[in-house]
Amino acid sequence: MALATVAQADIQLLTNGGFETGDFTGWNAQAAPGSGGAWAVSSTTLAPISGELTAGPASGSFYAVTGQAGPGAYALTQSFTVAPGATDVVLSFDLFANDFAGTIIPGPLNYTDSDVQFATADLLTGTADPFSTAPADVIQNFYTGADNTDGGPAPYTHYSFDITNWVVAGDTYQIRFGDADNLSFFSEGVDNVSVVETTGAAATPEPSYYLLILLGIGGMIAWKRRYAKA
Repeated sequence: MALATVAQADIQLLTNGGFETGDFTGWNAQAAPGSGGAWAVSSTTLAPISGELTAGPASGSFYAVTGQAGPGAYALTQSFTVAPGATDVVLSFDLFANDFAGTIIPGPLNYTDSDVQFATADLLTGTADPFSTAPADVIQNFYTGADNTDGGPAPYTHYSFDITNWVVAGDTYQIRFGDADNLSFFSEGVDNVSVVETTGAAATPEPSYYLLILLGIGGMIAWKRRYAKA
C-alpha cells in the first residue's frame, strides 16, 4: 500500500517543564506583594523557607515548590501558542499540595481579603493576569484544593487532560499553577509539566494506490470474462 508522505508529529510547546535547568527558565514565578514566601526550584525534600517535608522531585533532579513563613499568594505561569495545524493538544503534569491548616478553603489567589487555603492549576487566556480567577480569564480549571489537611508530605498525582476543545489553533494561552494561604503553612509542588500538540494528518493512501486497485479489479473482471468464454 502506497501512503501519502504527510505524517503526524508530536511537538512540545513548553520550555523546561521538568525544571531541570535548576531555575525558572521559560517560566514566570511571582508572589503577590507582601507575601511571606515564594516559588523556588528545589532538589530537596524540604519546602523553601518553611522547611516542611515534601515529596521532592517527581523525576529528574528538580521540581518547583512554594514555601513560606507567613500568608501569601503565588503564581507560576508559562505561555504557549498552538500551531495552526494542530489536531490534538494534551496537557499533563505531576502535582502535590500539602496543607497544614486542617481545612481547605478555595477562593481567589488573594490572601488579604478573606480566609483562603488552597492550590490551583488552570488554563488561562494569553493576556490574563497571573493571579486572576475571573471567569473571562480562566478557560479551564484542572485542580483546586489540597491533597491533605495535616501537612503531608503528600505524594505526587499525575494528571493528563485533552485540552483540544479548549484551545484554538494559532492562539496563545497560559498554564498556571498557584496557591493562596493565610491560615497556616502550605506547599504546592509541580514537576513534568507538558503541553504536547499533534500536527499533520494521519498517513493516507496516495492516488496511485487507488489506481492500482482499479487496475487490479479490471484485470480480474477481464480474466473472469475470458474464463467464462473458454
